[in-house]
Amino acid sequence: MLALLEAEEEGIKLEVANRQGDSSAPQIANLLTSLLIYYPEIATINLDPRKQIIKFTFYLKNAISPEKIKMAQNYLRQSMDAYYYLCKMKVAVSTFFFEPLESFTILEFQRDVGSLSLKEINLLIALLREELGATLVTDEDDDLQVDDMALHEELLGYMLESVKQKRANIELIALRDEGKVVVYNK
Repeated sequence: MLALLEAEEEGIKLEVANRQGDSSAPQIANLLTSLLIYYPEIATINLDPRKQIIKFTFYLKNAISPEKIKMAQNYLRQSMDAYYYLCKMKVAVSTFFFEPLESFTILEFQRDVGSLSLKEINLLIALLREELGATLVTDEDDDLQVDDMALHEELLGYMLESVKQKRANIELIALRDEGKVVVYNK
């Protein structure tokens, strides 16, 4: 794996290496890094450009019971379906997967990139906080302060729209690693 971008959460430090000749890779890496920094609840983001699917992974403290998983999955599914209906959105992929392990649970949300919006990501995070509360693992950084939240959200929205228009041929995964955000190609 080739590290494309490394970002320290106190300030972004870019180290871009692009051996694939894909000019959109740095833009996509910047988007994934910014999303991980802005949303401390997201553990990893995996972007598959061939399938045009983005996967958000979240960690939940402790193994969650099958009943709680089913309730959470139904709540999240119904909430997102209501959002899509109200926004009159045609969504190709929108799925939730829970994987209970011995000491924690992994939650993955898969979504097609074409109709994804920053509002939807904000809604998803709010729903997860509401439904899963204290079990949702976050990587809060008290030193990270965004001066103008509205401007930052506008920038994230612009970057997301820009990435949707580009047809990248490189699969990227962004993850947290000891206080840093690292983006790799697969």
